[in-house]
Amino acid sequence: MNSNPQAAGAAAKAAVSVDTNSDTSSLDSAYADAIQAIADHGDQPLDIHDICRLRRAGGFTDDLALTECEAQAINTRLYGLSAISALLMGADDGGAFKLSKWLQGGLHSALYALTEDAQAVLHRANEKAAEGQKGGAA
Repeated sequence: MNSNPQAAGAAAKAAVSVDTNSDTSSLDSAYADAIQAIADHGDQPLDIHDICRLRRAGGFTDDLALTECEAQAINTRLYGLSAISALLMGADDGGAFKLSKWLQGGLHSALYALTEDAQAVLHRANEKAAEGQKGGAA
């Protein structure tokens, strides 16, 4: 993310100059101007539009209805991810404590496994939602 206050000011100025009554092309132009103003200061800006396009390309386009068990499974994994992240950050250079490389490797593997498990729950729910859409259309 861009931390340059001058670039942020230039982007804000470009965004403020947008006339909300004008057509979409001027909005696109103002968006491009804001991105260019940030890019001119050397940092690459965070492109929220691109992130949204990537998320939609990931396949989650239907509303998901999670069962209590699925929601608790995701919640438990998120708590685990948070706890492991806190341990790894605390052991970072200059942190409050040291972890051996072996233990750090195990924690990284656990992060990966918890993430994969949570994603699997979401993908199963997404498949059920897609099947429901097909069944409702038939």
